[in-house]
Amino acid sequence: MEWDERKDSMNTVVTSVLVTLGILAALRLLRAVAFRRHLRRHGRGFMARRLLRRIDATPEQERLFLEELEALRATLRGLGEGVSASRLELARVLEAEALDAAALEALFAPSLQRIEEARARATAALTRFHAALVPAQRLQLATLLRSPAGLRAHHHGRC
Repeated sequence: MEWDERKDSMNTVVTSVLVTLGILAALRLLRAVAFRRHLRRHGRGFMARRLLRRIDATPEQERLFLEELEALRATLRGLGEGVSASRLELARVLEAEALDAAALEALFAPSLQRIEEARARATAALTRFHAALVPAQRLQLATLLRSPAGLRAHHHGRC
């Protein structure tokens, strides 16, 4: 009789743990769905706009930043487009009897060129944005970047 009671008690504990884990998984799924809905509702760049509100950016500064961000995204998209072609070419280079250094160099050259374009674009964008900010905004932005939660934290109920 005592064994049956322990067995029932153990089943209750295991069931409780499984139910709790199931509820936590469901809550995580709901959170992910809500975040995706938030992304669709607020559109692309909502986190950038939130950051701009945190530093009290003017509409002109917002427009400049969002334009530069979109141009940088376009440059980075180009970086990802050649990945599958590069992967197939890398497979061909690796299956050869001897590793062809010239083929590897040719394989990496387009990606390195795209990375250099992205670096130059990011530098130009940051230079223009920096020039558009007043010193107090630059200080606020630097403070947000230094803080681990600075960019994620809500600001007085504004998101």
